[in-house]
Amino acid sequence: MMKHILLSMTLLAPTVAAANFVPNLDDTPRICGDRPAKPDWMIDFNVKDAHKVNLVEEMYRAQSLGAVVETGDCSCSTRFPSWAAASDYYFANYAGLGRHEILARTSDYRRTANVHRRAAEPICKAEGNW
Repeated sequence: MMKHILLSMTLLAPTVAAANFVPNLDDTPRICGDRPAKPDWMIDFNVKDAHKVNLVEEMYRAQSLGAVVETGDCSCSTRFPSWAAASDYYFANYAGLGRHEILARTSDYRRTANVHRRAAEPICKAEGNW
């Protein structure tokens, strides 16, 4: 009988532990839950245009993290501003570029955002917005 109990415990222990690792399927952000929504064209796009959406996402990220560093403020409105500036700048300056040029610009913005990220992280952690 004792062998059966030990065997059962051994077999059930991984199941109980695995239950603790179930991902949360809630799509509400952990911080700044009232973030502005992406423009419709960035949500409903042809998969062939994904590189364009990625560029605007990196532009937005670089812009917002740069603003945090510049102002020393990591409020939700600074960290997650409206998408209008990034979207408008994309259409004014990059919409006519080819795929390879857009990918190059995306890399540039990603590098810039990563530099700003290092400086913005301690500011945002101090304010509880990281």
